[in-house]
Amino acid sequence: MIEASRPSRFARCGANLAADNGSGRCAPCQRAERDRIVAAPDVPPSFWSHEPLRHALADRHLGRVVRAYRHHPYHGRQPLPQTTVAGWFGITQAQLSRIENGPAVVHLDRLAHWARVLRIPAHTLWFRLPAAPGDTPLPADVVEVGPQLIRALRSADRQVGGKYLYSTVLAHLATFSTPTGRPPATPPQVLMAVAALHEMAGWMAHDSGDSTTSRRHFLDALALAVDSRDALLVAQVHGSLSHLACHGGNAEAAISHASDGLGAVAQEEAGALIRARLLALQARGLAAAGLTADCHASLQRAESAFAEAAPAPTEWLTPFDRTSFDIESARCLLRLGDVTAALRILNGNVAERPGGRVRSQALARMLLATALVGQARIEEACDLTHQTVELTHGLGSAVVLDQLRHLALLLRSHAVRCPDVPQLLDRLRDTIWERRWVALPLPTG
Repeated sequence: MIEASRPSRFARCGANLAADNGSGRCAPCQRAERDRIVAAPDVPPSFWSHEPLRHALADRHLGRVVRAYRHHPYHGRQPLPQTTVAGWFGITQAQLSRIENGPAVVHLDRLAHWARVLRIPAHTLWFRLPAAPGDTPLPADVVEVGPQLIRALRSADRQVGGKYLYSTVLAHLATFSTPTGRPPATPPQVLMAVAALHEMAGWMAHDSGDSTTSRRHFLDALALAVDSRDALLVAQVHGSLSHLACHGGNAEAAISHASDGLGAVAQEEAGALIRARLLALQARGLAAAGLTADCHASLQRAESAFAEAAPAPTEWLTPFDRTSFDIESARCLLRLGDVTAALRILNGNVAERPGGRVRSQALARMLLATALVGQARIEEACDLTHQTVELTHGLGSAVVLDQLRHLALLLRSHAVRCPDVPQLLDRLRDTIWERRWVALPLPTG
């Protein structure tokens, strides 16, 4: 009886525990526990010998593998929540539930992504993992110029749009890939560099009108950011996925990704700026879901976080300035039908000179024109739309083109009452026809 009452001196991973350690976890396991919200923990080789996991792997059903993974005794008495693992994958809890309980997934890109996220040993899988970007450490000089490269590409993208630059980013990504597997100790800076390039490629694909390619790049960026253990970068990519989901009309996924990003930076002192962006994106999803009070509360929290934010601490993080914040706020308010508040925000924004922010200024102008139409100020809306057409003459952006189409639809019903509208509609029709090249398929590589 005395022997049975003595506490275990071994951790769940098999390591010896100090006599005063009552947690049942050694120090590395405790660190893994703290990191779980950001990434799957490093587990011992014996983890994969657990019988339910072996059976799930033998059944070639990754959904069952995920379920067995979540319920593994290594994680403690309670299984890992679906929301936690879904965050690692870049999907919603509902999507993960369908994966666990539905038919086996057969798409290799998804299987490979999820296997990498969970760090499943290659020899236990029934499929071969393809080479992944970032599989080989880059030369030191390439890593050092990475931030400058990202900065230069961002600057060019703001002025000319993603359609012109996607091939360039794809070429840079190609230099990061080899047919071999990723070495076990790839430097975090390498992972962050490739993650930042993938995220940029995702935004350029989105700006080119290809949401499928955009999502693939964002998911690759998320997996690499998770592997790098950089919570700020993980949160940023969740923000990108939130934007993409909201743009596609999926309010639930937009809110979920924003929440996952906020969870990743909950304890990060340098994360105020990213929190501001994520709260604004969360508000946008809440507005799309019709949750007015929650949307306003999230916007207020975003404003508070933005007020206390310092500049982004690394070059890997996308700048989020007042113009970007105002655009997100105005989108929320217009979605909620608060045209007056949206106008108040956008009027000051549009007064700025475009400079190198051509796309941002074009989006602000078109949001303002939309708000003016909502107040029946049609002549002002027409003038602003003419300015936008001139401003974006050389911009390769399907997002801007879609907004011009939207404005044409809004203005069409005013063609009889306002003589300025027919001429503008003719100009918009010609502009959209001349820029149809923006909708051409993206190059592959």
